[in-house]
Amino acid sequence: MNSVSQEFLIGFQATIANVRSNIQTFMISVITIAISICILGFFLIIFFNLNGFFSSWNQKVQLIVYLKDDISQSNKKDLKNLFKQNSRVQSIEKVTKDKAWKEFRENQEKKLGMDLEFSFNPLPSSYRISFKLSDNRLLHISEFAKTIQNKPGVESIEYGKNWISRFEKFMVFCRVFLMATGALLSFGLILIVSNTIRLSMYSRQDEIELMLLIGATPRFVKIPFLLEGILQGLFGSLLSLGLTLLVYYYLKSKFQAPMESIASGMEFHFIPQPFLLSLVGLSMMIGFVASYVSTYQYMQVLNNK
Repeated sequence: MNSVSQEFLIGFQATIANVRSNIQTFMISVITIAISICILGFFLIIFFNLNGFFSSWNQKVQLIVYLKDDISQSNKKDLKNLFKQNSRVQSIEKVTKDKAWKEFRENQEKKLGMDLEFSFNPLPSSYRISFKLSDNRLLHISEFAKTIQNKPGVESIEYGKNWISRFEKFMVFCRVFLMATGALLSFGLILIVSNTIRLSMYSRQDEIELMLLIGATPRFVKIPFLLEGILQGLFGSLLSLGLTLLVYYYLKSKFQAPMESIASGMEFHFIPQPFLLSLVGLSMMIGFVASYVSTYQYMQVLNNK
C-alpha cells in the first residue's frame, strides 16, 4: 500500500472518530443539507411534470382554420391543396356548421347540464389540421398559420398561440428560478458546512498543531476534514431523496387524477435518474468545497502565527 493510500485510510479512520466526537454538529449539517436539497428536488418535480404536461399537450395541438360563410368553392379548393402540399400535415378534418353546432351543444350539456336552443347556428365551418410529431412542431404550426391566415375565405385561425406563448415564457422563468434557487442554496450550504468543519478543526487545534510539529503534511491534516464534508453531503443527499419521495407520493395522490382529466394518459413522474445522481453529486461537491475552504483558511491562519 503506497503512502497516499495509507494517508486516506488513516484519514478516513480519523473522520469516523471526528464524526463520533461531534455527532450533534455533524447531524445538524446533514439535516440542513437534506432540507435544502429536498427543496430543490421539490421544484424539480414540479418543473419536470409541467414540462411533461406541456409536451403531452403539444402533441394534441391542432390548427383550426375557420371559414367565412360566403367562401367560394375555388377558395376552398385552394386551401385544401395548400394543406395537402404541406408534408408535415398528418390529417385534415372538415367540420361543417351543423357538426360544429352539434359538438358545441353536446359539450355544453355535459358542462352545464342544460340543452341550448337557438333559432340560428352562429358557428362557422372549419378545417381541423393535425400535424406529425416533430421537435419543432409548434414552430411549424405557427409558421403555417401565418401562411394561410390571409388567404381568401379564411375568417380566422386558432391553435392556442397566446396560451402556448405564455406557457413557454413560464417554463423559461422556471428554469431561471431553478438555477437561481440552486445557486443560492449551494452558497448557503457551503457557508453552513464550512462553519461546521471549522468548529471541528478548532476543537482539535492542539492535536493538529502537534501533528504538524512532528512532521505531518498539511494534506494529511486536511484529509479527515475533507472526507467529513463529503460524508455530510452524501448523507444529506440520501436523506433528502427520502424526503423528496414522500413529497412526490403526496403530490401524486393529490394531482394524478386532475392531470389525467386534463391530459389523458399522462402520469405524475418522479425526478429522472440522471438528475437524482446530479443532486447527490452536488451535495457531495458542496461538502467538499466547504471543507476545502475551511481547511485552507485554517492552515493560512496557522502559517501566519
